[in-house]
Amino acid sequence: MGWLKNEEKIEIRSSVFIPISKNHIDIVFDYIYDREKFHRWFDFIPVLWISFDRSHLDIGCVGTICFTMPLFYYKLKVTEVVMGKSIVLNGAGGPMRGKAYFNIHPAEGGVILENIHILSGKNKFLHKYYVFCLVPNHLAFMNWRYLVLKRQIKKELERNKKLHK
Repeated sequence: MGWLKNEEKIEIRSSVFIPISKNHIDIVFDYIYDREKFHRWFDFIPVLWISFDRSHLDIGCVGTICFTMPLFYYKLKVTEVVMGKSIVLNGAGGPMRGKAYFNIHPAEGGVILENIHILSGKNKFLHKYYVFCLVPNHLAFMNWRYLVLKRQIKKELERNKKLHK
């Protein structure tokens, strides 16, 4: 069934500026690397969530991304970790292939957290389903979840400040 074979890819980018001192940049990375912290800002159960098979996103960790509206899932496996800077994930099962990246870039007065997905459906039908049903809401969802992330980081910094007084 060559007519179903998909060669198309879609690239989705989102990013957020997080005001934070250079001394605390690792806190931002930890909210990606630590499974529990990741769940607290990213997951929106029962609509969208990721289940990781390890407590940290180390090489070999597999995450299953689940959507309920519309019903869809795919798996990504951590293939590269540069502590404090980036995590790379590759497609590891389900109807999608490709890569996802979490990158942290220093910026004036803080950092930029960048999330990139370069994905392709295993066939044309799955690819179009992903592109038309899920991609249009990606940026709005991520911007909303980034607001949650920024609040959580701010609260953690305030707690740490109180503890060190």
